[in-house]
Amino acid sequence: MNKIYINHFVYGDFKRQPSQLSSEEVGKFYDNFVPVSVDVVPMIVEPTGKKVLLGLRREEPKTWWTIGRGMVPGEAPSETASRALYEEFGINAEINIFNFVCINSSVFALRRQLPEKNGRQCLTLVFSLEVKPEEMNYFVFQSEKYHEVRWILQSEAINNESFDLNIRAAISQL
Repeated sequence: MNKIYINHFVYGDFKRQPSQLSSEEVGKFYDNFVPVSVDVVPMIVEPTGKKVLLGLRREEPKTWWTIGRGMVPGEAPSETASRALYEEFGINAEINIFNFVCINSSVFALRRQLPEKNGRQCLTLVFSLEVKPEEMNYFVFQSEKYHEVRWILQSEAINNESFDLNIRAAISQL
């Protein structure tokens, strides 16, 4: 497989501006633009096969999902991946340890912002993070975003039709 590079360039003295948008403004944004998020799939390799860490979401889609965050202006994808690990688990990860897996494009019929029926689309850059079996215990969940997190065999996640297609597609690329 060919190695894929994700280049990140910042031109000039860019400084991220703080912004608080109303729900209506966010809805207008989703009507006109496709946001980008970054998901991280922590993965361990054991004699019985690969295991991936997934979280059971509290919000739609209420299914097992990868750990991730939306990108913020000026942030490189690897920086978003590192921030996601820190915000979810309190883990400080070097930005050069992630391996690019794939890009998923998701279109949802509904969204939280008004008008809900307009739905939304999102592009997700998916990265993996190889974890040693002795490091599994570092992944102690600190977020309210998920009901629980669990290490799941890759084959179980791929073959279980109750898992979202996005997740099954990404995990099959590991």
